[in-house]
Amino acid sequence: MKRLIVLLVLVFVAGSALSQDATPPNGAWQQIELEGAVCARGTPYSFFSHVGDPDKLMVYFQGGGACWDASTCQPSGTFDDSVEPNDISFYGGIFDFTDSDNPVVDYSIVVIPYCTGDVHTGAVEREFSVGGEEFTIAFNGFANTQAVLDWTYEQYDAPSELVITGSSAGAYGAIFNAPYVLVHYPDARALVLGDAGVGVFPAEWDGLTLWGTADNLYSGEGYGDVEPSVDFASNLYQAAAAAFPNAQFAVYTSDSDFVQAGFYLMQGGAKDWSAIMRNSIVSLDELDNFRSYIAWGSTHTILASRLFYQMQVGGVSFRDWFAALIDGDSLPNVQCEDCEITEVARGR
Repeated sequence: MKRLIVLLVLVFVAGSALSQDATPPNGAWQQIELEGAVCARGTPYSFFSHVGDPDKLMVYFQGGGACWDASTCQPSGTFDDSVEPNDISFYGGIFDFTDSDNPVVDYSIVVIPYCTGDVHTGAVEREFSVGGEEFTIAFNGFANTQAVLDWTYEQYDAPSELVITGSSAGAYGAIFNAPYVLVHYPDARALVLGDAGVGVFPAEWDGLTLWGTADNLYSGEGYGDVEPSVDFASNLYQAAAAAFPNAQFAVYTSDSDFVQAGFYLMQGGAKDWSAIMRNSIVSLDELDNFRSYIAWGSTHTILASRLFYQMQVGGVSFRDWFAALIDGDSLPNVQCEDCEITEVARGR
């Protein structure tokens, strides 16, 4: 199990499959520190801004693991606990501004980094002890997010196109915090997409309670009640889709995502994560403004990797599917049938 944890951290901490062939141009990103905002262990918090067309805005939630007890929250635990200047310097995919096929190449982008272990949902401190040594974790993900969003609202008054997304732990952050952004930009054509953060939590797992997640849930008109439960992520999509019928919601995952499946096991879940994941999406697929893309294989995340341009399922390119959603087109759900067969776009 320890070896599994180490492997998961190496991938999950990055929050996405990174590519070193598409480094953004020098000066493209500005790192901005927020006074009073801190990471889990008290280090300074900052975020990243890339200025593009002010009429097109993308808010991206970074991934980086999670922690929910003394073992996973200790310094050698299972989450990224700081923001570094080079955090996004090797991101490719939708962060490759040299690729003309990039659907968000001209967007203004705000990246909300992740260093709090609470999938961007907490605003509480907890005490832990390992080997007689006590330490404090500041589950500040929600508080940090709101501070970044306040800055974003000041910079971007009324974009007409809006994408709210995130990878891995950031996928949960995106759908959890999306209502706050959507209500602030009611006239924008909006897409909320979760990249490799779908499925359910084990019934006995109490991480959401530890993080104080319920205290930070959006409670605006029409949103409905969402209680922390095994179907928490699915319920968030259900509630948001109902409260914001003019917005489009979507999820992406590979059929056997080894990081999501691995964390589910660590949290006490069953081995058949794929079947559980698919079952959680069934009712969502019936909604008019929800779409899903279940890809072949066991890779983790797609937005910040070259796979963004390469992935195909049944001839449907994920890049094209994503771009069509941004444009407000009505699309079918995509699900691999023989999910062990690799299918990639030619020339990519």
